Amino acid sequence: MDENPLLLPPSLPRRRAHDVRELPQRILQTYARLWQLESWLRRMVYLELRAKLGDGWTSKVKVDKAEFPQKEDKALVHMPTPEEDPLSYVQLSEVLRIISENRLLFDPVLPPQKVWEGRMAEVSQVRHRVAHFRQGNERDLDRVVHLLRDLDKGFWKFITSYNDQRHVLPQVGDSVFAHFLPLDLLPFVEVAPREWAQVGSIPHDAWFGVSVAATVRPWAKWTEPVAGKEGIFYDATIYLRGSRRRHFDYQNWLENTRRLHQHVAHICLDDRADSIRVTIPAILGEQRVIEVFENMIDKARSSARPGEWASYKGTVKNVADEWPEYVLEPQHPLTLLTRDVSCSIFEA
Repeated sequence: MDENPLLLPPSLPRRRAHDVRELPQRILQTYARLWQLESWLRRMVYLELRAKLGDGWTSKVKVDKAEFPQKEDKALVHMPTPEEDPLSYVQLSEVLRIISENRLLFDPVLPPQKVWEGRMAEVSQVRHRVAHFRQGNERDLDRVVHLLRDLDKGFWKFITSYNDQRHVLPQVGDSVFAHFLPLDLLPFVEVAPREWAQVGSIPHDAWFGVSVAATVRPWAKWTEPVAGKEGIFYDATIYLRGSRRRHFDYQNWLENTRRLHQHVAHICLDDRADSIRVTIPAILGEQRVIEVFENMIDKARSSARPGEWASYKGTVKNVADEWPEYVLEPQHPLTLLTRDVSCSIFEA
């Protein structure tokens, strides 16, 4: 299937030889739409809890200790999967509970609470029908698609706000911005009173740079300095420049920084393998954020390789797919979509 699985089209491809003939297309399409809905709900809950609580975000997720679904899954070493996020192992009812009890985090992107709960009660029943192999109602698919259409604008806001970068100017107004300013190959300068721009030229021999920005969640308020504030992410990009072609050995870098991943929201990889974007909750505070970024930057220097990304390594997407949910492949909407891109998230 060539289409991006994160943006499923409204119709599915024709049957292939290995398809189950007695499986109605309507049920298959309903499952696909439910997959869209639940996948994005879990991503949303993860990101907003990270922004609010930092490393303590999992305290809001109640996993049935009598079942230990994650532990049981990881015990099957002959059929491994990369998922580590506890939200990937809980029931939909737990995801909805978190949303209900932390409603302020989700108000900017979801329908009013009473409307939301009523719609999800219907869709949850549709989900049960599909999960338990029942025929369902002929309108079940329509109900799910209708909900996705109603959610589309809110999820567009959820995604694009993650890529709406801001800067503390002057950079000395925030300790993290100031700390990494010497590594920025094209920093902001004041070209007129209270007017800032990136001007100048990059030195010919400069090949490695770091730029720091920040993004604020829709439910939070932008405040400066950023360090220690909830609802804001530091958003750093480590990049390679210069006339000599270089790339990052992503697999090497990911392995060497593994112990730091517990503090990041996302690691975003690039098609050309010449940049690494890392987002870290500002609520972690100045010292922890600087420590994590410094270590990641140091490992990135040693992971830079001459030439282009080699085909024998597979695609960059292949690398991302081998890592947990927080590593995003280049075409993921959370790495790409900005406010100037008009599109439908669910294409419903």
